[in-house]
Amino acid sequence: MDDILRHHLPTFETFFNAIGFKPRLGKVWGLLALMGRPLSAAEVARELDMSTGSVSECLSELREWGAATAEFSSEHRCQMHAAVSDTMSIVTTVLRRREALAVQQFKENARSALRHVTDRYGHSDPRVRTLDSIVTTSEIAESTIQFFVAASAAVPKDEESRLARVIRRMAAIGMRVPGELSKLSRVGRKAAREDAHV
Repeated sequence: MDDILRHHLPTFETFFNAIGFKPRLGKVWGLLALMGRPLSAAEVARELDMSTGSVSECLSELREWGAATAEFSSEHRCQMHAAVSDTMSIVTTVLRRREALAVQQFKENARSALRHVTDRYGHSDPRVRTLDSIVTTSEIAESTIQFFVAASAAVPKDEESRLARVIRRMAAIGMRVPGELSKLSRVGRKAAREDAHV
């Protein structure tokens, strides 16, 4: 990995930390993503100056979240690890296993508190409006997560990128698609057409 790419590694740590993961997971995944070839656990440990135990734990957790793969190499006589190229699958796994559960639990707690307040203090209590809003907002969040997961799962991985197809689905139902993503989708469609004509 060249020095410029190595300079980008801390941003992976910062991002993983910001979304609730250990920064070292971002560090390891960033190395796998930027290295350009599969790495052994020993290589990861050496490159990042981490203990082999810590690296092993990180690689295991990254595989669990669908962010990395491991394949035995007879040439290297060990498991070789790589970042997955379809990052959409990582997002859907995290949404399905972590965010959806958190939203559901928050909604159920708010619903329980709402029942208690209305039963004991009546529908005119000021807390009713807030708790009802939490339930409704949580339901919207659940629907958004379900849409994203379903849209991602429904698109095949051939010809055109998953991301480009999901973007088209978003646009079709009237969701705002950022300019860079729209451009990416157009590039993906153009590449797919060119491949089809070869």
